[in-house]
Amino acid sequence: MRRPEQGGGGRRPHGRLRLLRLLLTAAVAAACLALPTAAPATAAPAVDTCAPLKSGASIAAEDAVDVACRYVNWTYAWGGGHAAGLPGPSQGMLDPTDPLSLRDPEFWSFDCIGLVRWAWYKSTRQDIISERTTQSTWQNPGYAHTRFTKAQGEAPLLPGDILYFGDGITHVALYLGGGKIVEAPHSGTVIRVADAKWDRYQGALRPNVPGTFPVWEYDGLGKHVKTWGQPNLRADSHTGSAVNWRIDNGISVAVRALCQRVGERATVDGMVNNVWTYLPDYRSWISNLFLQGPAVMPGVPSCGDYPRIGGTLDGADSNTSCGDGTQPDSAGAWTAKSATLLGRTVELRYNSTTACAWGRIIGGTVGDEVWVDRSSDGGDTWDPMLGYTTVTSGGDAYTTQWNDNGLVMRACGTNGKGGSIVCTGWF
Repeated sequence: MRRPEQGGGGRRPHGRLRLLRLLLTAAVAAACLALPTAAPATAAPAVDTCAPLKSGASIAAEDAVDVACRYVNWTYAWGGGHAAGLPGPSQGMLDPTDPLSLRDPEFWSFDCIGLVRWAWYKSTRQDIISERTTQSTWQNPGYAHTRFTKAQGEAPLLPGDILYFGDGITHVALYLGGGKIVEAPHSGTVIRVADAKWDRYQGALRPNVPGTFPVWEYDGLGKHVKTWGQPNLRADSHTGSAVNWRIDNGISVAVRALCQRVGERATVDGMVNNVWTYLPDYRSWISNLFLQGPAVMPGVPSCGDYPRIGGTLDGADSNTSCGDGTQPDSAGAWTAKSATLLGRTVELRYNSTTACAWGRIIGGTVGDEVWVDRSSDGGDTWDPMLGYTTVTSGGDAYTTQWNDNGLVMRACGTNGKGGSIVCTGWF
């Protein structure tokens, strides 16, 4: 089903324009989306060419290949690409059956079907695969397609075909041609070009879905930022506009933020913000309340820089953000790190909405101290004793709140002046 305001259907570019698109794709492949949402891979870079290697594929299929190829050498993340309702590189998960997936929640990337889902969404602007498993997409694709069996072999396959592998269907990849595939293999590896394992091949699907143009709007521009919660992505920068997309399961997605502007003031969990960000990959707007970071996203320009979009950041300075030394707001906060000292608990409290942090001591006595340290180099050096305060009544106290965007912090406390000091780990 086509989403609102996502037209473009089957428009095919002129042949000369098509050639230009291919040249531009090669030129910006490393620059457009290779933003630091996945940790640098330790594996050696792929040496195989990632591109359609056989003629005859549709433009949509070739575009799907081009999209997937932009992510070669991104770190694999189990569960990546599976935000319910929204395709795209999302936070990985821990696979309880695979010890190699221990670090996958650190990466915003793709697993095998997540990569295929994103590639075909970008080439068609339709989430044809949606939030489903590899097995279910094979059994009931849910879109117009041509099916190829194992018995037919490699001969009828074309670039962009979705290949399925393994007994019980355990893996999926995009075909390139010449026996090559582009795939997200498994935890501990990177997205890569590989030889198709024909002994495990079970069949293929060819989506018969019209493509769109352009595939990448504002190509090479924008900054990846991360969502949180269950935001609506809307047709305009106010809550009365149509909902184009919604993340229903709360999984964080790395979205490409092109620009931001002042729109309708919205409130979530005690936070207030009237700044909205334009996401060109979805042709939609998201309230900055649902982006991890301060009220105005650093490094993302005003939409006044893009006349076709328009808007400014005038009036954004009064929004809830993490101004150093402001009073903490517990709404949406959670304990990132904690430590104990003689029956007391020292906590580093963190708010993912605003990237604010502050220290708290609980279960203490009058005179106990608490503060936070902040570091820009991972904890090698730090600004000490920010927000220093003491328990003046009861047994609890907290510091003022401090900007933690792109930094690390810890909370420290004592059992009274001159007593022992304990600090949480850095976060």
